[in-house]
Amino acid sequence: MAWHPDMARIIEAVQSAPSVFSRRPWDVQLAGEAHDRVDLYADPGQDLGTLLPREVAISCGAALYNLRLAIKVAGRTPSVWLLPGLDGESPLVDHLGAERVLVASVEVMPGRTEPPTAGVQELYEAMWLRATDRNPYALLPVPLPLLVEMEDAAAEEHGWLRTLHPREAKRMLREAARAGDWLASAAPDDDGQADPARAIEAPGQTARFGRHPQLMALSTDDDRPLDWLRAGQALQRALLTGTRYSMSAASGRSDRYRVSLRYGVSDWHPLRRPRSVPSGYGVAASFLPQSLEVADLGHRPRRWPWNWYYNEVPQMVLRVGFAPVERVPAPRLDTESPRDRSG
Repeated sequence: MAWHPDMARIIEAVQSAPSVFSRRPWDVQLAGEAHDRVDLYADPGQDLGTLLPREVAISCGAALYNLRLAIKVAGRTPSVWLLPGLDGESPLVDHLGAERVLVASVEVMPGRTEPPTAGVQELYEAMWLRATDRNPYALLPVPLPLLVEMEDAAAEEHGWLRTLHPREAKRMLREAARAGDWLASAAPDDDGQADPARAIEAPGQTARFGRHPQLMALSTDDDRPLDWLRAGQALQRALLTGTRYSMSAASGRSDRYRVSLRYGVSDWHPLRRPRSVPSGYGVAASFLPQSLEVADLGHRPRRWPWNWYYNEVPQMVLRVGFAPVERVPAPRLDTESPRDRSG
């Protein structure tokens, strides 16, 4: 099977998507007589069979958003069929974490060409700048306008992303630390040791997350596999939007998203410039799903550990902040097959 140059780049874009615990539980294949369809499979592999189905689906949703975005940048219109193998007797929910399951078919419409908009092109550029970082974010907190842009981006994919109040964030960290310790001991690795990827530092140990970490909560209207895929797409669109509006720039549109806000006359000083994030930094995120996973393993409904006024289902908790940006090179056009960037 010969790879079309544009298709090789499209497949490579899928591999750059984030996933829970930095794993890639998906696979992509060309399909159709003219190779004009891309099938996305949840493919956790033998070593990931213990992952929860929700985590697999959310990761696949992030990869699906990258696939859609890359097709749009190539000047084509994608037609997406979510869960094409789902029927009344489908074992999708039970097997997402342990078996290869078709979760989406994306048809590339060759006869429907449309030049990409400036926004689509900027999101594609952000795809190669986006980063996840578990280290402390010691710089300026993410300004409110940038957080709002991320919330609006998630809403476009039917995911509801909200910035947590510091009290809620502190309680979330406490719950995640307690759950992380339990998961690390309950899910040992192949050597029988605790899984360090699931454990996090206790709230009092600020070396890991910083003194006042910013947390965001992602929810959906329901809790079906369809909602898990939507959560993954909303997650990736929000992360790319945060990267897009925080790219290093000495001036221009992104500059106002990199400066601290000042409220009221008393905060203003004519000789003191607002704090700004230095060049070379962009918005990064890390995932904190531990406390939500414990509810799944206990077969309990997911709930936030505080009074929540929205009839929604929790899907993911994000820690956001600024971290150094490292550009990932896009694939060469003459690549015959996508490169392996797993891990």
